[in-house]
Order: sequence, then structure tokens, then C-alpha cells
Amino acid sequence: MGIFNRIKNIVASELSSRSSTSPSIEDILSSDDDELRRIIDELTRDQEGPTRQAPPPPTSVPANILAAHTVLNVPVGASHDHIKKAYRTSIAAWHPDRFVNASAEEHAAANARARDITSAYQTLKSYYGIA
Repeated sequence: MGIFNRIKNIVASELSSRSSTSPSIEDILSSDDDELRRIIDELTRDQEGPTRQAPPPPTSVPANILAAHTVLNVPVGASHDHIKKAYRTSIAAWHPDRFVNASAEEHAAANARARDITSAYQTLKSYYGIA
């Protein structure tokens, strides 16, 4: 109710600056209180925009597509740009060239992870038709 107190203070200061024959602040606020609340509610609702609902749970998505989403760590309803960005971020972190000076075991693990990431991205590209 902070905004109502602010409006009440503004109206009170405006009325105090006017002549003493003006109606009291309580009279003004009591008569226009509901209308003022309705206007403020409309304005805040317009600023918030439409509410975004979560995509429905994936019921008809094949298991390999869900696995690919898990590998790239993107939700099922992700946009093409989001998928592409997730792929680029993941492959940059796990590319085998980054593990040249690492042990043979770490290099092999990075190579396997990079193959998984690339395979997941290729799967999503073909499923969603990403160019």
C-alpha cells in the first residue's frame, strides 16, 4: 500500500497549499479510493505484461531428444539461438584442444565429452530443423 500512502501525501500537500474552503483529504480519498485502486491496478498489470507460462511437460518428445537437451543443459522449449549458444559454450569448455597439456586420461575424457556435445547438437539440429 506504499503507493496509496504516497498519493495520499501528495493530495494532502496539494490541498494544504490551496485555500481552506477546499474539501478535506478524507472526503476526496474516500470518494475516489476504489476508482484510484482500479486505475493503479490496471497500470501495474499493463506494465507487467502478459504472464509467461511454462511450456507443457514433454510427453511426446523422444528419449534421444530429451537426452540431447540434458547434455546441452537446455529446456525442451528452448529457442534455436539458445540451443546454438549452449552448444558453443559447452564445446568451448570441453574442446580437446583445451586439454592438450592435460594427462592422457583427461584428454580422452574431454574428447569423449566433446563428441557427446557435438552429437547432441546434431540431434537437436535435425529434430528442430536448425540451420
